[in-house]
Amino acid sequence: MEIIPVLTLEERIGTNEQSKLEESLSNFSNDKTIYILDLHGINKDKPNLCVYQKLSRDFDLWIDSGPRNLGDVVDIFLAGASAVTLRESAWPNINIPGIREVSENKIYLDINSKNIDSLNFYDVDGLVNFKTRHEIEGDFKLSYSLKNISLKTNVYSYETNIKNISYWKSQGINNLLIDIDKIGEFKKYEF
Repeated sequence: MEIIPVLTLEERIGTNEQSKLEESLSNFSNDKTIYILDLHGINKDKPNLCVYQKLSRDFDLWIDSGPRNLGDVVDIFLAGASAVTLRESAWPNINIPGIREVSENKIYLDINSKNIDSLNFYDVDGLVNFKTRHEIEGDFKLSYSLKNISLKTNVYSYETNIKNISYWKSQGINNLLIDIDKIGEFKKYEF
């Protein structure tokens, strides 16, 4: 099971906050991938590009900041990201082939995509799920789709409860995104 720590940025990060952020990440090895969930970028279209630049010196960054066009994706990659998550809610007509023309970096798609069942999995490197276990269990079609999709491509699921690990495994999902402050609880499950 691959476990990736999630660092959530809820607002614009200034210079003072960047120092505190770097200090809190000092416990992680430099070759570690960190998933940046930039809510300020997703909700307000103001990603923390300066933070990405600083952190990319020490970490492999996977950025989820709600890019809205090809230029946003290019900015994220130029700021040091090696992977990006695209959300159809932010970019309704995602142009994955256009991104592939300008970058070989990894591209992941949020599971909420309307066309998830008809997606050509050669276009993306995987999917990201932020729906809870209960949301998926309550939606038979989504549960069925997710299980089938996990056979074709990498699926990463965000989780906060260690008790749900066996559920994700039963769905064929062996990759978890875990809040950075809870990573110690889940560490024993990482291979």
